[in-house]
This record gives sequence, C-alpha cells and structure tokens, in this order.
Amino acid sequence: MQTRKLYNSDPYAHTFTAKVVALKPGWVALDQTAFYPEGGGQPADHGWLQDWPVTDTQIDEHGVVWHQVNLAAAIGDTVTGRLDWLRRFDHMQQHTAQHVLSQAFWQLFQATTVGFHLGEQVVTIDLAGGNLAAEQVQQAEDLTNAVLRSKLPVRCQEVAPDALPAAQLRKLPQVDKDIRLIEIAGFDLCPCGGTHVRDLGEIGLLKVVGSENKRGNLRIAFLAGQRAYRDYGNKHSQLATLSASLSEPPENVVPAVERVLARVNQLERECSHLREQVLTLEANDLRAAAKPLGNVACIVSELPDHSLAEAKFLASYLTEQGGTIVIFGLPNEPYRLVAAASANMGIAIGGLLKATVAQHGGKGGGSPTSAQGAVPSSSGQITLTELAQACAKALND
Repeated sequence: MQTRKLYNSDPYAHTFTAKVVALKPGWVALDQTAFYPEGGGQPADHGWLQDWPVTDTQIDEHGVVWHQVNLAAAIGDTVTGRLDWLRRFDHMQQHTAQHVLSQAFWQLFQATTVGFHLGEQVVTIDLAGGNLAAEQVQQAEDLTNAVLRSKLPVRCQEVAPDALPAAQLRKLPQVDKDIRLIEIAGFDLCPCGGTHVRDLGEIGLLKVVGSENKRGNLRIAFLAGQRAYRDYGNKHSQLATLSASLSEPPENVVPAVERVLARVNQLERECSHLREQVLTLEANDLRAAAKPLGNVACIVSELPDHSLAEAKFLASYLTEQGGTIVIFGLPNEPYRLVAAASANMGIAIGGLLKATVAQHGGKGGGSPTSAQGAVPSSSGQITLTELAQACAKALND
C-alpha cells in the first residue's frame, strides 16, 4: 500500500502521527508521512520519529516512503514525526525560486532548463545550449527578483493526462496517470512533485552566484531566500573587514587590492632574482668543495633548507659548466634526491638513480642528464651515498 504523502497536501505540516506499516533493518515505513523523500533534484527531509533522528527518506517503486532511523518499533505502533523545519523550508524556498528563474530564462531567451540540483550549499540549473552572455544571465536574475517582489501565490493541482495539452506547459510530460502541477499565478505552470512556498513573498530574494559551461549546457548556480540573505551578510562583513584593513571605503576596495597584488608580484620577482643570485654564490662554493673524480667534479651534498625547485636550479647551473656530476639530498619525508650530469659524460644519470632508489623502496628516474626521485627518510642518506658510488663506478667502467 502506498504511503499517504502529507507533504503533497500540506507542505507546511511539520508534525504528524502515523502507524508503522513495514520494517527493515535501519528503515521504517508509515501509513502516512510529512517527510519528503529524495527525488526530482530535491534532497530528502530530515527530522525525528519519537525523538530518534531520521537521516534519510526514500521512496520505492511501490510508492512506499521509507525513513532511515534507528527506531525500536513494531508494526502497528503509533509514532510521532517531526521535521527539521528549517531544512524543509529552505528546500521550499530554493525549489520555488528555481521555478521562477527557469521561467525567466524561458521567457527572455527560450532557454530550457534540462537539469536541477538542490545542494547543501548552492542550487544549480542546467540550461540547454550554454550560449548566454553574462548580461543575459543578469537580465534573468532581475526578472526573477521582480517576480518575487510581486508576492504571487503558488498553487498546486493534479490533472489527468488528457488535460495536459490545455494546460499550456512548455514541455508536455509523457505520463499515463494524474500529474501534479505547480502554478505561480500568471507566470509559470510546471509539473513538479516537490515542496513549495505558499507565495513568492516567502522567498524575497534570489542571487546568481556563478555560471559555467557543463557538457554543452550552461550551469547556473544561485542562492534564494535565507541562503541569499546569509550570503549577502557574509560578503558585507568580509568587505567591511577588507575596507578597514586597507583604510579604503568599500567602493575603493577592488582597486586597492589590485594595487596591493601588483606590489606583491613585483616584490616576488625581486625576491626571486635575489634568490637566484644567492644560489649562484652557493653553487660556486659547492663547486670549490667538489670531490674530483679524474677530470670530473663530483658534487654530493644534502640541502636541508632548500626547496626542490632550488635544488634543481643548483644542479642545472652547476652541470651547465661541463665536466660535472651533481647529487643532492633533501632530508624530508620522503627523502628527495636530485641528480644531474653534464652532457657527454658517458653515464645515464636517470637510469642510475632509478635503480638505486628502487633498492630502498623508492621511485624515480629521468633523462641521461637530469633525474629526481624519493625514498623513505630512513633510507635517505644511504641512498645518497650509494648513488654517488654508482656514478663513480659508471665513470670508471
């Protein structure tokens, strides 16, 4: 027997009593419920049965609504249900606002909504085609908010399939039984099984917060009702903080931030140039302390205070001068190795590094003149030593 769906007849009913009609591990079915089951892009209601949390609500192919709850009950027991009303009303605001926004896009640009998702943080619709400009999206938002301010009533009706052509829907659904229509008086009429507000004044505001092309469609992200007001409050607070930090009025924050970023970029370039000069001096010291292997300078060293990029810069700089092999160890977790050899040295540094780190459970490799890898830190120093020995042996062979 199908569950009697109280959310269809009265979406504002958030407490009710019902009888348990079926049980399965972790789930309870009732003869009637105000809990909306997940479907049509709208998430499931949460709440409580006998003060036990309901964490999910689903409907099966027989029209039975199942509540996920750890409730000790027997078939025939009478239970009291209570919705998480703030969650439900938020869903009602977002879902009704979506109908208005979708109709706005249709009226202005004949853009059809082909997808809808009511997420925990943001709501999205997908518009077929994906070729609207930012100015057109703004026009749809403006029309939506104008309609919301009109406080039009929202009505629900069920009609038979043969009455659908007269309903003048944008797209006729293929159904063989009565279907539920949501009407926003004089503005929109749409098949929908979700929960909605009584009138648009209960929403108040919609704000588009993003758009992107997604699989050939245009995905619009928006917030409505309390979500939009909270978002405005958060952003106003952030703007006020930035304004105070920059000693600029709110309207000047953007150019002030742009000036700060430009200065930061300039300083970063200057620091990078100075760092290269310091590394060049360090490279000269490393070369002076190099261990000669015949006509080859072999530089083996740990660099505890260097980044991987700095180690690679040093290795490249040193080997450009010819007749040089460089092996650096960076003692972190994992222990990283950077190796390089001047061209025409007759050794393949990438192969030597790969074979050496593999013996200690590491990975790595590279070209005949440049390589890098990593091993567990406990094996770092021994790997560094063995790689230096492998290079010396390769030079002597």
